Amino acid sequence: MSIARKYLLLSALLGAAVSLALFCLLMVSYNENGRLESRVEALERQVNQESEARNQVAQMAGPGVATSPSDQLFKDLSTRFVGDARTIAEKLNDFLKDNTGQQNTAIAAKVIAELADNRDAMSDEDLRWLSTQDVPTTIKRVAAQVLSFRGDNQLIDAYIAQIKPALNSVDAAERRKALGELAKTRYAGAADIILPSLQDSDTTVLLDALLALRATGNEKHAEALKSFQDHADESVAWLANDALNNLETLSEKARHRLLVAEIVAELPIIAP
Repeated sequence: MSIARKYLLLSALLGAAVSLALFCLLMVSYNENGRLESRVEALERQVNQESEARNQVAQMAGPGVATSPSDQLFKDLSTRFVGDARTIAEKLNDFLKDNTGQQNTAIAAKVIAELADNRDAMSDEDLRWLSTQDVPTTIKRVAAQVLSFRGDNQLIDAYIAQIKPALNSVDAAERRKALGELAKTRYAGAADIILPSLQDSDTTVLLDALLALRATGNEKHAEALKSFQDHADESVAWLANDALNNLETLSEKARHRLLVAEIVAELPIIAP
């Protein structure tokens, strides 16, 4: 067999092999696409069925009726019943004694926040009393925040005063934890206490101080951030600029009296 014929035969064999390989790949791809399309269709049907089921439950329940265990628990805790002489604050205190965990704390805190406008259901005296009980820190903070919303900052000032000593701890982790708690207050009084932490030698603490100031400060605190705009650490410089941009949009009166939206924004997420 001549070299030319051998070359042509080899080319033909290679061409056939390539064609077969492409055909196989196309078949695999086709089958895989088919499986993916079937899976997507099944997921879409499942989502639609779940959505329809939730709508049916909501329609049967009617407006204002809880549609999940968390909703029902929230409703029970925020309602006074005939035959139960306890105030809502007392109900919450009793509930938290027997039900620990972040989820239960979040539900109780949400009850307090949602009653910020309702002094008949949750009086100022109830809030002060609840803050003296053996309840989670979140509950004490929210009680203080609701009083601030109502125009009384005494309780929240006392709350941040208790946190302040931890900012001078020799343990950086303790300083960072304190800054995180102060950030959750969303209160300008906390920003005044946070400012000295901008001089902390630990970069992680400095970053947390910037975050805390972003969450609590206003235009009055913006000037303190300008010296960090060109910081050697890029993360510090970026966060300082971000915080500065946020604070410059707020007046010097902002965050001296909290809003319900700011209080609720710091609550843990409640699962259905």
